[in-house]
Amino acid sequence: MFKEVIISAAIVIAIIVLDILLGRFVDDKMNHTVELLNNVEISIRENNYEEANKKLKETDEFWKNSEEMLSFYIEHEELEKVDKEFTSLNTFIELENEEALEKVNNVAYIIKHIEEKDDLKLKNIF
Repeated sequence: MFKEVIISAAIVIAIIVLDILLGRFVDDKMNHTVELLNNVEISIRENNYEEANKKLKETDEFWKNSEEMLSFYIEHEELEKVDKEFTSLNTFIELENEEALEKVNNVAYIIKHIEEKDDLKLKNIF
């Protein structure tokens, strides 16, 4: 009986530790993506759409490389929302449309929302 309790406790502790580590990994990827999007936003505010396009491609590449690992932790629909907004943002930047600023903020908001939604908080449990 005592042996089963110890094994069960070890499994529960391992699950909690892995969840914390994976949560930090996801948060790091999300925060870095938002930082890259902030660089895109700065370029858009300066009306430097060529630089914004380069920075967006860098951001999109980072996101695509991270997406496979993030898909283990984040719902597929949430990842699709981000991909859709990236595509839309790319179009607005290529057209040098002023609404690109709104789109870059949309992408950053969705990413921040995903990060907050997956945090272990009382409001997310109930």
